[in-house]
Amino acid sequence: MTIIEKQIHILIGCADARDLSQIQLDAVSKTTAEFLKQGIEVEMHVIRAAGSFVTPDVVMDIKRTFEEVQRNNEKNVPMRYYVHIQTHGHLTEDSNDHYISHVHDLHIVDGSPLNCGMLNASAVGVEIEEMIVAEKPEIQVKGKTYKIVNDTSIKLLLREVYAYDGYLAGDWITSIDLLRTHPRHQRTMLEKAIATDPELKVLEIQITSGIQDYAIHSLIRVDDGIPEVPFWDTVQHEVRKFAQNKRESKELLINQSKKQTPLAGLISMSDPRQASRSRAANYYMTRKGIKHTGEYLPNTLFNMTGTSFDIPQTPFGPYVIAGFYFAVKYLKLSDQMVMGYDTAQTTRIMQKIKNDPLMNMFVKKFDVNLIPINHIDLQ
Repeated sequence: MTIIEKQIHILIGCADARDLSQIQLDAVSKTTAEFLKQGIEVEMHVIRAAGSFVTPDVVMDIKRTFEEVQRNNEKNVPMRYYVHIQTHGHLTEDSNDHYISHVHDLHIVDGSPLNCGMLNASAVGVEIEEMIVAEKPEIQVKGKTYKIVNDTSIKLLLREVYAYDGYLAGDWITSIDLLRTHPRHQRTMLEKAIATDPELKVLEIQITSGIQDYAIHSLIRVDDGIPEVPFWDTVQHEVRKFAQNKRESKELLINQSKKQTPLAGLISMSDPRQASRSRAANYYMTRKGIKHTGEYLPNTLFNMTGTSFDIPQTPFGPYVIAGFYFAVKYLKLSDQMVMGYDTAQTTRIMQKIKNDPLMNMFVKKFDVNLIPINHIDLQ
């Protein structure tokens, strides 16, 4: 098979445990195989952070991913770059649930447990501030040790460790303003970031934005369907077809429309093979004596990913930190799997968690059990 083009697709999705199902994995695999027959090689990456916010660390993840695939383009074929921003919620029955819709035709079910938890992110930020003042963590700044005890010293923590000049709650960590418009707003944030980055700007990256409605188990694009992206659109139509026609998908769909009650958390690298979640889930359920078929069920793992998770000296981003706090405090996920490609990479991720003052504080406060695993051992 002669490859005439390579496409790199990045999905920016939520860490929510219901945000992935075997139906979606199968649709991606099937569509990838069909495009390969046409000489188009597709590589799919997923970046997951609570709320699908396009923060500077997410932009850097996108940049690292596109840089890496360029380095590995040994066949020297033309490459196209795509980013798909996807949030999730529960739409009312009178909403226009066609694949391409408009925000004024969509209405959110207020208070539904299917809506993104980051609608209350600012409140989570206030709780984190309260915990910081109570726990009084220490940081090293230019050889001096500072104890974080009030709002002023929290600003010092953010500035010196996380390179952010401002407050934490409602500033560094903010709530989703309006769920219907959130994916479009994040698309704008990404477009602005690309416009000022010469290395990203020349790639002519195409961006889509949509809402995953857990009530109908399908994505709704809120960008007029522009740009047209044949691969992504085909995947989403396959998901809709599966959801409507496959009897065996009943259990998958039921789990996706339940309140979020995952078994454990998973912190892993962005994975083009999309195998991290399913392998980790199978490992965890086998370890706990839970029967499973090997297929990935939604509502199993609360998963956060990033391309820099294995760089120990750099901190985590705001919505990884908020998501981790939400997972261990409200979802009671004291078991958190940490997954790299091999033992060395997993060790670096573990070290990064220890080095990050907020993540380390959560681990100690909530007695989190970090479970190191890796792809090589699970294979």
